[in-house]
Amino acid sequence: MNGSNSRQFWTGVIAGLVVALIVNYLITIGGAFIGGIVTGVIVRGGAKNGGKAGVYLGLLNAVVLAAAIFVYGIETAPPDISYLGFLGSTLFIVVALFPLFGLFGYVGGLIGGSLTK
Repeated sequence: MNGSNSRQFWTGVIAGLVVALIVNYLITIGGAFIGGIVTGVIVRGGAKNGGKAGVYLGLLNAVVLAAAIFVYGIETAPPDISYLGFLGSTLFIVVALFPLFGLFGYVGGLIGGSLTK
């Protein structure tokens, strides 16, 4: 990746992360998916680069949400995650976020990248 493509790649990831964080509080998994689509469209590298950017987006999204859950508690989590509080382990919930958000970000990035090619 040269400098221009790298800059566009990370701009797409950050823009998708902002969209994902906004959508997260409506539909948790939908945030990673819709943010992945936005990321794939901005990156403009086809399905391969869109998918890669979507994975980065999903993992960053999970890191931000996990930090919010650890700092503020499960009560600040989006509603569909806070229902899992009966499991008793916040760590279990947070660890489950990473593969889920990565997968849905990847699928969204594939779709977004395919739309631009």
